[in-house]
Formats: sequence, C-alpha cells, structure tokens
Amino acid sequence: MLQGKFGNAVSPEDRQIVMAELHAPEQSYPSPPRSGGPDTRAGKQGVILTQPLATTVEDIQPTFTWDVPIDGWSYRVHVEDRDSHQAIATSPVLDEAMWRISTPLLRGHSYSWHVDASPSGSRTTATINTSPTAQFSVLSDEGEKEIQSAKAGNASHLLLGSLYTHYGMWSDAVLEYRKLVDDAPNSPEAIKLLRNAEIRSNAQLANGSAR
Repeated sequence: MLQGKFGNAVSPEDRQIVMAELHAPEQSYPSPPRSGGPDTRAGKQGVILTQPLATTVEDIQPTFTWDVPIDGWSYRVHVEDRDSHQAIATSPVLDEAMWRISTPLLRGHSYSWHVDASPSGSRTTATINTSPTAQFSVLSDEGEKEIQSAKAGNASHLLLGSLYTHYGMWSDAVLEYRKLVDDAPNSPEAIKLLRNAEIRSNAQLANGSAR
C-alpha cells in the first residue's frame, strides 16, 4: 500500500489530494484521431509548439520552445493574456527555437502564445508563417506555497506527483510518478498513478493548440 509513502508531516488538505488520486478511476487511452483532419500543432512550415503547452507552469518567467524542420529561419514569440487578448510580451528576433520571457507573468493567470517564423534576412511580411496558438497557465500563489512547502518538508514522490496533478502540471507529475514506480515497482497503485498521469498529459498535449 502506498498510503505510508506520504513523506513527513502532511496537512489534511494535501492528504485529501493524495487520496483522491489514489482512488481516481483508471484512465482509458483516447481513441485515435480520424485521418484527414488538419494538424493543429503545425504551421505551414512545420512550426510545432512544444512548451508550455496546455499545462500549468511554476516559473513566472517560463521558457518557450518549439520545433522546426527548417534551418536558417528567424522567430518572434508573441504572448497574450488568454481572456483579454492583451499583448503581454513580444520577443526580439531569435535565431534559435527557444526564448525565456523577461516579463514576469501573473500567478493564477492564463496566457496564449504563438510563433512567427520567416527566413533569416527576409524583408517582406509575405514570407512570415505563423504557428497555431497554444495556451498555458501560471501556478497560483496558493499552489506555489503548497508545492514549495511540500518540497521543503522533503515530500515523497507520491505527494509531489499528486500535487502536480491537482494543479495541472502534467510533465512534472509524470516525472514524480516515474520515480515512485522506481521505488515501488511492484505496486499496482504506483503503476496506475503513472499510467493515469501519462494518459492525461498526452491528452492535454493533443488538445493543447487552439483551432
């Protein structure tokens, strides 16, 4: 049983979060998408946003990354408030597919972002290819305090994984549950937690770009 793997002193609220995950139903793999539909994650030139994508991030200055199968292109990242559509930040012209935003984002707020890509040195907007738009949220003050408190208390992989799942931090949850399975490889509960987190993470990624 995993109930003994809570770690050090755990608040009643955190214990409820863990127990809710332990008793959550088995997730099922989603049906494969029908063929012939558009790939909403790729732009004309194959710009694929990779992170943050349909998740919650802890860092108020997250790093944005994307994949492109083309060399010699330049990029500009645009970040907006998801609800008001107000422009929050725009990157300088970049020559690599990565950018850490310099403007601190607000905790508990949701944002959208996209990338404009064009051949390096191009002087015409006709060559600009815009990626689809992805969304993400920044961890709330409450969530940040809870997670930092858990880390300071030497929290177990079970507790951290449950907190990450609770706050929609999918990749972090998967990493913690993988460590939990390493510690308890014969535990059906640990295997179920990891499987559920992976399915939910993949489902969020598949639906992460706006259509």
